[in-house]
Amino acid sequence: MTMRDLWEAWLRLLFPVPCLLCAGPLAVGAAGGVCAPCWAALPRLPPACCAACGRPLPPSTPGSEDPRPTCGACLRRPPPYALARAALPYGEAGPVRALVLALKHGRRLALAAPLARLMHAEAPGRVDVTAFDALVPVPLHWRRRWGRGFNQAAALAEGLGRSAGRRVLRRALVRVRSTVPQAGDAAARRDNVRGAFAVPSPAAVEGRRLLLIDDVYTTGATVGECARVLRASGAVAVGVYTLARVT
Repeated sequence: MTMRDLWEAWLRLLFPVPCLLCAGPLAVGAAGGVCAPCWAALPRLPPACCAACGRPLPPSTPGSEDPRPTCGACLRRPPPYALARAALPYGEAGPVRALVLALKHGRRLALAAPLARLMHAEAPGRVDVTAFDALVPVPLHWRRRWGRGFNQAAALAEGLGRSAGRRVLRRALVRVRSTVPQAGDAAARRDNVRGAFAVPSPAAVEGRRLLLIDDVYTTGATVGECARVLRASGAVAVGVYTLARVT
């Protein structure tokens, strides 16, 4: 144990710091202000999912002709991305939502690195991050980024890029139009983000396989528009990987 660890342990005895999720005492070196048991107890998405959008589906029966089925929504309207996957289920309540809100609105930027490591650990069997040439974070409009102080998608992409050895193209995609907070059904959300993104330099994405990174997949409207713009600018394939998704 280093002198820094001893100093931190002494401070914790004098001034206990509660875990962000369970409010229990934190051990020295607890990642992102969350205790180890709470990290281990986070729910994971099941492996059985739509081959396109990643929506959880019942497990396929043995001998099924289609072990990787596509959900009805994707059959009716194929998405512009090759696949979308997520690590955690996002609900109206629970620890995943608490972590996402703490990162995004609570400005707990220290959560970004352990959450990115979790995404990397959960990627096998969901998405092969190394099959993509680079990671592209879903951008914020400059006014929202200025108000928040950071882009949570970019923070997750940077951490995942370090773990997976992938380059992060921070400026490959920009948000050129500010949009109101997403609400309504999928069609309303698609209308809301239409024309909101642009590729400043098509040469940066042309011929590349790109993996979009974001915090939460809700209806897929935002990442769908981002993928459409990237493909129109020359990307040969676009995948999506988010920390969580609404189930």
